[in-house]
Amino acid sequence: MWCYRRLFKVPCREKETNKEIMQMADVGERLQQLMKRKLRYAGHTMRGSSGPLLQLSLEGKIEGKRGQGRPRRNWMDAVKEWSGSTNYGWKYETEG
Repeated sequence: MWCYRRLFKVPCREKETNKEIMQMADVGERLQQLMKRKLRYAGHTMRGSSGPLLQLSLEGKIEGKRGQGRPRRNWMDAVKEWSGSTNYGWKYETEG
């Protein structure tokens, strides 16, 4: 949003809402295209047609401690929200 405000030369003192700025930038249609592509790609990887390595990288478990504060939003959080799903299931099984 900061970039859009700078692009349209809207001073931060003006009471323009984020919704108004997004309408000025015509982001709605682009966001719909992005959501459609992301959901299609998520379906492709969940079917297992891309291999277990890609699925493992998207799941992305990292060892160690996370910093304090709110958890960061990851790739699959957006897919779960847009699809209305509460969980997701990969078709691969870990070795070991």
